[in-house]
Amino acid sequence: MNILFQAHSGLRYLVLLAGVAAIVVLIMGYVRGRAYAGPSRGLTAAFTGLLHLQVLLGIGLVLTGIWYGALMGHLAMMIAAAILMPALSAYAKKQPDGKKAHGVALAGVVLTLLLIIGGIVSIGRSPLGTSGRPSASVER
Repeated sequence: MNILFQAHSGLRYLVLLAGVAAIVVLIMGYVRGRAYAGPSRGLTAAFTGLLHLQVLLGIGLVLTGIWYGALMGHLAMMIAAAILMPALSAYAKKQPDGKKAHGVALAGVVLTLLLIIGGIVSIGRSPLGTSGRPSASVER
């Protein structure tokens, strides 16, 4: 369980880093009016994939017995983020205009990051702080 917790806690940095990198590339693509392809789609997909892995690790933690009241809001926000990002990414791919596609994907990444940060804060942690440990009352 401790390894699973550490993996879940540490992966958030990669998720956040991929999100920030995607924002930078999507802004550049939007400003330059480029087609929504290459690095834009790649970083968006990497962000989405890491987010889904993070959600799976979190569900694994819940299934191993980690549960306390604040997790309900955390879990809801993370699942919402994991649904929102691929939905907006898929919508962006269907846009014939590169600028609009970048704008939709950018909105998706920003909104998803806001949900992620809200979910992290909802359990009393800092998005960029130390990973911490689950309290003794939730360890098994």
